Amino acid sequence: MFFLPGQARWPFPVLLLYFVPLLPMRSWGQVVPSTLDFDSCSTLVQNRFFGYFLSSSVFPTVPCSWTLQNPDRRRYTIFIKLTKPTNDCVPSQLRTFQYDSFLETTQSYLGMESFDEVVGLCDASVPVAFLEAGKQFLQIRKGPPRADTLTPRTSGDFKTEYLVVGKRNPSMAACQMLCQWLEDCLASSTSNRPCGIMQTPCLCWEPPPQLSQADNCYHNGLYLENCLPSIKDSGKVDQSGGWSGWSSWAQCSSECGGGIQTRTRTCQSPPDEGFLCEGVVEEGQPCNSHSCSGEPCICRASFLWICCGSASVSGEEWTAWSDCSSTCGEGWQSRTRFCVSSSYSTQCSGPLREQRPCNNSSVCPVHGAWDDWTPWSLCSSTCGQGQRYRTRTCTPPQFGGAPCDGPNKQNKFCNIASCPGKHMDGKWNEWGPWSFCSTTCSNGTMKRTRQCNAPSYGGSECKGAWEETTDCDLGVCPVDGKWQPWSLWSSCTKTCGGGRQQRHRICYGPFFGGQPCPGEREEVRPCNEKRCPEPHEICGEDNFSNVVWKMTPAGETAAVRCPPNAVGLILRRCTLDEEGIAYWENPTYMKCISNDYRSIQTLTREHLSKAQRGLAGDGVSEVMTKLKVISSDGTSYSGDLLAILDVLKNMTEIFRRAYYSLSSADMRNFVQSVSNLLMEENRERWEEAQLLGPSIKELFRLLEDFVDVIGLRMKDFQDMYEVTDNLVLSIHKRPVMGHADITFPMKGWRGNVDWARSSEDRANIPKNILSTGKPDGDDSSAFVTGIVLYRNLGSIVTLQRNATVLNSRVLSVSIKPSPPSLAAPVVVEFSHLYNGTSNQTCISWDESDSSSLLGSWSAKGCKAVLVDSFRTKCVCDRLSTFAILARLNPDMNMDKTQLPSVTLIVGCGVSSLTLLLLIIIYVSVWRYIRSERSVILINFCLSIISSNALILIGQTQTRNKVLCTLIAAFLHFFFLSSFCWVLTEAWQSYMAVTGRLRNRIIRKRFLCLGWGLPALVVAISVGFTKAKGYGTPSYCWLSLEGGLLYAFVGPAAAVVLVFLFLISLCLYTARASVLILDLLPSMQQSVLDVLILLCMTPRLGTGVLVQYLLFSI
Repeated sequence: MFFLPGQARWPFPVLLLYFVPLLPMRSWGQVVPSTLDFDSCSTLVQNRFFGYFLSSSVFPTVPCSWTLQNPDRRRYTIFIKLTKPTNDCVPSQLRTFQYDSFLETTQSYLGMESFDEVVGLCDASVPVAFLEAGKQFLQIRKGPPRADTLTPRTSGDFKTEYLVVGKRNPSMAACQMLCQWLEDCLASSTSNRPCGIMQTPCLCWEPPPQLSQADNCYHNGLYLENCLPSIKDSGKVDQSGGWSGWSSWAQCSSECGGGIQTRTRTCQSPPDEGFLCEGVVEEGQPCNSHSCSGEPCICRASFLWICCGSASVSGEEWTAWSDCSSTCGEGWQSRTRFCVSSSYSTQCSGPLREQRPCNNSSVCPVHGAWDDWTPWSLCSSTCGQGQRYRTRTCTPPQFGGAPCDGPNKQNKFCNIASCPGKHMDGKWNEWGPWSFCSTTCSNGTMKRTRQCNAPSYGGSECKGAWEETTDCDLGVCPVDGKWQPWSLWSSCTKTCGGGRQQRHRICYGPFFGGQPCPGEREEVRPCNEKRCPEPHEICGEDNFSNVVWKMTPAGETAAVRCPPNAVGLILRRCTLDEEGIAYWENPTYMKCISNDYRSIQTLTREHLSKAQRGLAGDGVSEVMTKLKVISSDGTSYSGDLLAILDVLKNMTEIFRRAYYSLSSADMRNFVQSVSNLLMEENRERWEEAQLLGPSIKELFRLLEDFVDVIGLRMKDFQDMYEVTDNLVLSIHKRPVMGHADITFPMKGWRGNVDWARSSEDRANIPKNILSTGKPDGDDSSAFVTGIVLYRNLGSIVTLQRNATVLNSRVLSVSIKPSPPSLAAPVVVEFSHLYNGTSNQTCISWDESDSSSLLGSWSAKGCKAVLVDSFRTKCVCDRLSTFAILARLNPDMNMDKTQLPSVTLIVGCGVSSLTLLLLIIIYVSVWRYIRSERSVILINFCLSIISSNALILIGQTQTRNKVLCTLIAAFLHFFFLSSFCWVLTEAWQSYMAVTGRLRNRIIRKRFLCLGWGLPALVVAISVGFTKAKGYGTPSYCWLSLEGGLLYAFVGPAAAVVLVFLFLISLCLYTARASVLILDLLPSMQQSVLDVLILLCMTPRLGTGVLVQYLLFSI
């Protein structure tokens, strides 16, 4: 057990470490703390702002833990430096993480985050690792190594240094050390091992003030904070502010068994320089730890105030809070308690003294203050007696302060030169009456003055005082009563049906005959006046998705915290059905934002704040790159979509700033992030987001603003074309009086993405679409056209209602600056997504048309021209987002979960039944035909039957992404297995022709080729693609995008080539060899079986081709 006395801001240092219970852990493969019974030693560091330790001293055994507590996470940040061991490092034995707090009732940590990847303790490529932790606790835990890990005799020793730095006005010494850490961290960082320090509160590239080496506040290259030179060095002591010296240690509270002794110090700074006194006013240390029986006192696995002695201990109640140290402004109150022995209590934990702020809402009165006197004026007379004066101004009082006391002008006589004639001395006039008392009550002063008749002709001035003052007493001043602030409203007396809430206030005063406080002491208001619900109008407690929802009346929304990987709330509404029975709706994750997206959102808002203040912040490109990478993995909650939209909107505002240089990489990352939003994996989140927010509208506006921002940076006749997996963005800048139409897509600019290259959707922007009414020679303005083609936005904003369906992709056209009207129409040509539809209608996005039955979509402003049965042309007199709405034929069903076609069912069923019958026949006569060839044929039949079954199942599971992905992966496996078993037959025939011995090893090789090779190919494909491309919205097979289909075509083609080679080799060997003529009949039978299997191979290829065509349609 380690005891660390506090040196920080807390009222009283924690003398003994409190016990931190830890959760049980099955293995060190998971970052989960263990319980006390599992720990053999633990260390808690509190109130320390700098320190270090060696692992050999902190982790003498296993398991052990070391924990550093942040004094105030709102004001401080923890930085850690770990010098890694040079040898004997055991991977996964040491874990590093941070957390917010620990709940003893549930034995769980809150807000836990792992730092294992950042530390990389056994990674010798970087000798030092740095960390930045912003939570309440940081813990390093050493546990037993894994069972499969070879443990060295001696564990590698490493050194850990920690530094706690204030977020505002950090100390000079801390900044100097932290900046050195940051420099070392950045110097050793690589792309695989980035720097662990993300940001610092210090200005690390500004030189510190230079102090002389003679100053004893400068030691070993560090400037000490709040340091005063010693008497020895400076020869004097500055008592103008700061802490006084520590007093002597007080007597120990106990003679044996463990006691406490304290010492104190005082702050000698005036109130306005209280910042010089930073730290504690009292600290303590343990004393007399020897046992009362003469044996040494050792506390093991216990955290008690006094751990020795026969009697147990208990904590005494807190004393009352002391009076506030200040009657106005910010002051402090404190209270204390003592740990006393008792025969029935258990233990003491926590501090002996607490402090809290007080009177921070009261404002101290500011009295009026005189400015300095002006210089004396010139004499009023050139000879004889004259006068000189000076004045001063009063700074008016504030918050009820007293006015300035005294005159604002002073006069005095002057005598520069004697005037001709007889001199005459000055003479006082009589005293004037006494003035009124300076106060209306209590003690005050009265004044009277007299005037001097000015001397003349060189006479002397009056001698004596011109003013007299005397005391006056008018009795004690009355003090009127003053109301204290209202207390909080009490809880309602009823939860429904009408209740009451009360609050009260206390009157301070009156005193000495003052007026009482006006108004009432208590207030009452009604509350919870809604009708109490009936039992059937309350949703009962429900456990849904591992979340417990408590009883909630109908019409209200319950909220619980989001999972640990996100912040925010999960909302679930209780509503009534048609019969008036309460039921739970599905929960919504609109308010849940994953931690990764939350951090990006916070960084973007910080950059936007800098941009609004005219500061050019670095790191915007890194934020865009990070957003593109994280969004490519999809989203976990619908709130992530809204967070990404918010980040992109803030980015467009940053891009608008003239000082920011927008790079081509920034533009590509922006467009790719928008494309990631529209991935098929996000469809369900989009559907949820559309129910509760105008998300699609924000997406359209976002791209329009982006087109405007890019247009400001483009030159005339410049084009930008970006093609992604889910959208195509085309931006063109042209003069208003252009000489050519703008067409989309531009020739040769379709990109490398298959869907964009094969798309037949087109748009034409006429050259005379804008007209300014000016002659050609006078019109030099330009306009920017943005065209966006969305690949699958139609599935998100689907308009399928009974007999209608969105029958095209969605295309947006925008022009900046926005024209009031168009001189020529916009022509958009769409290819139909579904055949056999009728009544093709052009629709556009119009938020202002409230009368439309299609929501924000409207059929106004566009005219549909049917080109043929597969294409429709829309001629529109407006700029908007366009699409085609069509009517379904009665015999069509657009449901993606429809049953497979009759032809597919019959074909797969007959094939499977025939192969199954063949297997049954082989099994029934197995004793007569048992051979390797028979085993190969049965395995081949099983792979074909499994493929047929998966084809039929996959037709009905396109909307279930997880199941569709599994079906596509297994279908990939069984298709390759069919080809591999054909190759195995050829191999077996070759070995039969060559007369190789048949043994169990060869049979195992057959199984490895037939089942193992396909499994290896599928595993590698899934590992490299992370299952992306396995399953699409239209079919459960390999996607045509990204080249994943070659993972099937390539191995299949290789198998066919090897198969043909083996067949040729078999035929050549059988013809050329004379030593195996007795085996020729067997070889002929083998070749015949190979030919039969080879004839079946086209059937398999045809089946794959038919299946691909069916999936594509």
